[in-house]
Amino acid sequence: MYLSNKQIIQLLTPFLLGIILLFFQDEILTFMHSKFPTFKSISNKDFHKNVDEYLRIDQEMHTYNDVVKNVKERKNSLKWITSNVLYQKQLTQSEKKANISEHKQLWNLEAVFPKYDMAIINSQFVHKGSIINKAKIIQIKFDSVLLKTNKGLKWVHLFH
Repeated sequence: MYLSNKQIIQLLTPFLLGIILLFFQDEILTFMHSKFPTFKSISNKDFHKNVDEYLRIDQEMHTYNDVVKNVKERKNSLKWITSNVLYQKQLTQSEKKANISEHKQLWNLEAVFPKYDMAIINSQFVHKGSIINKAKIIQIKFDSVLLKTNKGLKWVHLFH
């Protein structure tokens, strides 16, 4: 299949124009600015004005989002405080004794090795992440172990 000279010129014209624009872009821009001097000043002025406005709006949006995040955190903290501290049900003396005896029966912390994230609970070696008596070991400190039970988080201390 052969192409005529006209078809070849039509095919190559966009490429030739692109190459010419690439090599002479600075001269073309200078010419445009000399023929339309207001174009340069208006575009730069408007551009900087628009950038400044965008940055101001963006900063206000970030500030607003931070405020909304802080409000949500405060509401969550307030809910936790009111439910766990302020309006906590007062236990009777017998309930307190039952809780203490239940606590002692389930987990007896005998030794702690925080350097190795290990402890001895109920005469068993346990490590961070293991489960003992339906409680998962979350954290091991030098004198206590944090357990996650079905009732929530519970600290078990060495000398209790």
